[in-house]
Amino acid sequence: MTSTPVTFWEWFTTLDTGDLAGLSILAVLGGVSVIIVLSSVVYLMHKNRLQDSLKRELLDRGFSAEEIALVVYGTGRKAVNESKISESLRETQAKQS
Repeated sequence: MTSTPVTFWEWFTTLDTGDLAGLSILAVLGGVSVIIVLSSVVYLMHKNRLQDSLKRELLDRGFSAEEIALVVYGTGRKAVNESKISESLRETQAKQS
């Protein structure tokens, strides 16, 4: 009758090189996956923080919500006439003067 390993180290010492290679590959892939997830979370947090500060700065300058949306999201989301935008910007600048 063979005894079953009770602790991790007893089990680990019974592994041969093929098992250790597979275990090492799994450990590396798991580590890389964790790094990728953490990096993407940090990137998205940084991007949102920058976008929020841009919006606050534009609000401080007197831009309307429509103008801020146009600056932040671009013209791809909403088709807006350029003359309308430039007219609105001129009005905003005239109010500031």
